[in-house]
Amino acid sequence: MLSGGCFIAMAEVKKVQRSTGQSDKRIGHTEGIYRGQPVTIVQDASPSAIQLASHIAGFEATKQKLREPLLNRHIVSKKVFREKEKILATYTERLGQMKQSRRYKETYADLARQRYKPEYREEENQDALRDILLYKVAENFGEVTEQDNVLEYALATHALERETLEVEITQVKKMIDFFSNPPPHTRNIGFANSERMKWNEKLIALEDSLKTSDSFKTQLLRARELLQKTHKREIRDGYNLIPKAAAILNQRYGDGGATESAVSFAATYRDEVLGMANPLDVFETFIRRQEKKRESFRPYIDSMIALFGVDMASSNPSRSREELQNVRDGLFRIEICGQIYDSIGTLGHNIRRMFSGNMSTITPRQK
Repeated sequence: MLSGGCFIAMAEVKKVQRSTGQSDKRIGHTEGIYRGQPVTIVQDASPSAIQLASHIAGFEATKQKLREPLLNRHIVSKKVFREKEKILATYTERLGQMKQSRRYKETYADLARQRYKPEYREEENQDALRDILLYKVAENFGEVTEQDNVLEYALATHALERETLEVEITQVKKMIDFFSNPPPHTRNIGFANSERMKWNEKLIALEDSLKTSDSFKTQLLRARELLQKTHKREIRDGYNLIPKAAAILNQRYGDGGATESAVSFAATYRDEVLGMANPLDVFETFIRRQEKKRESFRPYIDSMIALFGVDMASSNPSRSREELQNVRDGLFRIEICGQIYDSIGTLGHNIRRMFSGNMSTITPRQK
């Protein structure tokens, strides 16, 4: 026989069912006699949207970021990134080429890709790889000092990458050791064996990359050795003169205002002035170039004299005192040739203008 309190409680349950439209399964209840406790709707625990999505085949949760397994990730730490940027700054500042940073990076990436070509892994193709590295550098940088600087930057960056690769190999070996001897009661043996095989495969790939990396370094060294052997004096002069040329251009035009780069300025001085055997030959070279570039002689000779003065007064002149005195005498003769050339040019212009004026006053019958 139901007590009065229990009858009231059951009535309240039916009332809640009618008002909410919920089934009996959604109504909280306990076995035994209700003792006046309020009857409430108990919400069943339901999985989140992400949990549901993960259990439905072929469905990707909205805004859920898919992450690669740790085994497949290539991680570059902030420390390695900063070290690479420091190396880049060091080698671009040597020649005043801070604006060429992106070009340096792209050139190194292009060089590094060559090592993965299967035809260059054979021993007989090593000279071909060296020559291709030199060609790629020369394609992006036309001056030999620049080329040597890029190769040195590539070697420094490669050394950092190789060090990072060795650290990664060490970490992979630790993972192999862990799965070879998993802690008791924490790992399934089958799972541990499967993971160990995966890490072993990665170790083989990394060791192959290390071998390829060493071959790449060898070819970089051979390329730089061949370049320095062929252009030893020019490269040494370039490292000496380019900073001096950059100082003159910055003083004259300010940062970013120069109409020519310090590299081309120093290369012209090195190849035409320091290497001159006869001043007339230097002047004739300028005339031939002037016909194509419409270059004025006065700014040219003034720039050469300015760089010569800085070079001679520096603590590390590019030539001995006696050689630089001969260069000074040659610059004086070139300047005299330029003055005569300008005078003749002015005289010729005046004569043409005078005759063109007289010809305009002659009648057709006089002609």
